[in-house]
Amino acid sequence: MKRFVNGEEVELGVSDAEISTLGNRLMVRTPEGSFSALAVRQGDKVLVSYRGQTYTIEKIRRTASSKAAGSGEMRAPMPGQIVDVIASEGATVQKGDKILVLEAMKTQQAFNAPFEGTVREIKVRRGDQVTDGQLLAVVVALEVPA
Repeated sequence: MKRFVNGEEVELGVSDAEISTLGNRLMVRTPEGSFSALAVRQGDKVLVSYRGQTYTIEKIRRTASSKAAGSGEMRAPMPGQIVDVIASEGATVQKGDKILVLEAMKTQQAFNAPFEGTVREIKVRRGDQVTDGQLLAVVVALEVPA
């Protein structure tokens, strides 16, 4: 899984470390020995203090300011289930029109058209389980006559 660690994109994967948790304390067992770490959630970030270093870990978000959103791509910010698909392929939408709804962690998140345009693709159906970063829909901007 990709995350930002201290502002740099990093692929976090499985290692030979065994990690157990007790509240915000982590016990990390590695071939080099056992170490204690402290993890504290601060908004959308997790601050981890481990072996004398502090790490800031953040999910890679695809927001309206990202290239994907600017292109009209709508991607799941986390795993979840599609609970409603409002728009259909080929539909003309106005900025802010609801396209679909994702439920994750008992919270529903609406995906709205980022600009006036046409729904080019709907990649999911109601009831579909989706993964973090999965493409859900694409809206293309209407071309303004010159």
